Amino acid sequence: MKRKIIFLLFLCCSALFPAVSKNSQSIDGPKKRNMISDTVPDQYAVHFVEDFYKAYTASFLSDSHSGGLDDMEKYLTKRLIEKIARLRTATGADPIIRAQDFNENAFETLKVDPLGNNWYMVNYKWNKNDEGNGTNIPLKVILADGRYMIDYITPEWSGSLYGDTLLCEEMPRHSIDNSSPQSMLETFYAVYASLYGSMPEGAIPQLEALRAEYLSSNALSQFNEAAAHIFELDRVRNYDLLIDGFDFDCLWISSMTFNRLSEKTFQVSYKQGDLVTTVVVTLIIHEGKYKINAIHAGKTGNNEDNSTFSYYDPTLNKYDTIAANPVLYGIGISGCNN
Repeated sequence: MKRKIIFLLFLCCSALFPAVSKNSQSIDGPKKRNMISDTVPDQYAVHFVEDFYKAYTASFLSDSHSGGLDDMEKYLTKRLIEKIARLRTATGADPIIRAQDFNENAFETLKVDPLGNNWYMVNYKWNKNDEGNGTNIPLKVILADGRYMIDYITPEWSGSLYGDTLLCEEMPRHSIDNSSPQSMLETFYAVYASLYGSMPEGAIPQLEALRAEYLSSNALSQFNEAAAHIFELDRVRNYDLLIDGFDFDCLWISSMTFNRLSEKTFQVSYKQGDLVTTVVVTLIIHEGKYKINAIHAGKTGNNEDNSTFSYYDPTLNKYDTIAANPVLYGIGISGCNN
């Protein structure tokens, strides 16, 4: 009996004092991580998530500009910390609480419920007496090196969805096929988008390496100038002209389409809910290989938006105009499916 009590106390201590996860991933896909054992009761993971959210929101209440806890690495995997930074920029809100602000009433209503398969639902209401379900935030907990860690928090754009499909860890491996302009562009975007979707540690440097290899100096200048312009306007970093945004969800990969506008110019589109994002890309042959030479972001809107988008096609040495965001007869990337 004493041994059982000591063992339970040890598990509780392990839940209260998590450590940094040192798992890393490559472009080919995430490495397998230790999962929570089915024999470990959900209550310990629930307490761990509650402890994190109480500590985080208490810190937020004391200083909303603090940017979170000083020891976030105790609770979140490194790849999630990097993902949260991108989500915060993309949505303009704190993805951990799905809000820009918090109050003491909300703090008192915080609760965590198990959903099964290592997923948990965090819920809070702005006021105790509010009707409705309040704010729901699904997240996943893993067991890394014997310690609980939050490894994924569902982005606000995915609502209350949860489950390992969101992680797209079974995405097929891609290599870039340089045999034709279209195959190069499709496979480049497959690898590029998969990097965002699979959330490896150090995703930003890996994306930079891909751009350095497959973008011409002209396209790299366009990319950097666009990022600098966005930073000058909004003081936010890591704007990505290739996706016209700051982050890319793996569930959007299956919606990607590529429409040929000329021999080496393509309209790349993808859907984020009802929004369609359009980027026009032109390729050149450089030292016997196709490279992206020009990037022009389109507009986002619903499918009924009939606005137009003008772009310069260097292969034809002229400007052309197309609908800003049609998704017409595209060739989709095989990968994740909803």
